[in-house]
Amino acid sequence: MSPQFVDFDADGQLDIVAGIFDGSPHLVRGSAKGWGAPEQILDRDGQRIVGNAFWNFDAKKWDETDRCDPPGHKPAKKGLLTSAVALDLDGDGDFDLVLGDHYTGAVFVRRNEGTATAPKFAVKNEVLHADGKPIDVPGTVATVRLVDWNGDGLQDLACGSMGDPYGTAAGGGVFLFLNVGSKSKVEFGEMQTLLATSMKGATAPTRPDVGLHPDFADYDGDGDLDMVVGGYSLWSPPAVVLTAAQEDRVKVLRAEAAELDEKSSTIHKAIIAATKGLDKEAAAARRSELLAEKKDALSALSKQRQVVRKELDPMVPGAKRESFVWIYENLAVGPADRPAQPR
Repeated sequence: MSPQFVDFDADGQLDIVAGIFDGSPHLVRGSAKGWGAPEQILDRDGQRIVGNAFWNFDAKKWDETDRCDPPGHKPAKKGLLTSAVALDLDGDGDFDLVLGDHYTGAVFVRRNEGTATAPKFAVKNEVLHADGKPIDVPGTVATVRLVDWNGDGLQDLACGSMGDPYGTAAGGGVFLFLNVGSKSKVEFGEMQTLLATSMKGATAPTRPDVGLHPDFADYDGDGDLDMVVGGYSLWSPPAVVLTAAQEDRVKVLRAEAAELDEKSSTIHKAIIAATKGLDKEAAAARRSELLAEKKDALSALSKQRQVVRKELDPMVPGAKRESFVWIYENLAVGPADRPAQPR
């Protein structure tokens, strides 16, 4: 999620550092021959760097642990570390890891206790502070990014937030923590808002509402940094005034949709009934077997629902959720204000 290109192991080749949804930071090593296979970044004891929640590849299930909790800090909620960037926080010439929590607004650090060419990361997470307080990004962390926002030669921290991904609660935003320290000791100041959290409720896609992933570049060549944000827009189009004929057609289409849903539900209920009383492993195997048998039937029902939905939607538009990339022009320097447009 939001990969970072950086010479992670000081060999003169760009590597890729990224957090992914399994809950661990990953590394893809670059070489003159190309990219290597993704690998988990491990701590000094050879264990995965995680928060509290992670995908257990051996057991093939979500798992939990408290072995990485910061000393003296018990998280109020379990954390899932899905974003990562490499940053030399203490000016010792090697990269530490800054990790964003998908489940909360917390940002953590794993200190590199080794060297630039042979990293050895601490076995515990460390809470990252800004303005003397633990960072708490509104809407939980979608991603962390580094940017020299004010051109002082120091890396600042930007965080895009997730927000309520499907419901009506507040969405995400983009927040900035300026580096008020030095190259030998990074210190972050109070949180600044670059894009406020979304209150949703629009009738058209006017902005990114959830899952905001920002990056920064001089998009228009006017000498300042603009912001590019990927994210989902949620909106509900205004109701359509229907003719009598359209109202009759809507009734027919809704009846067809309900019938298709019932057929699909009947198949799934039969599968559940067929696995009842079996142990977990046997139930999973039987479920997979039955789903394979009913694959074509379920696929056909899904395609029929899509046809119905395609005709029904223009007459009875439902809530929309679609991803865009948005441009936000920095107006500190440059031409007059123009609204952001989806690209």
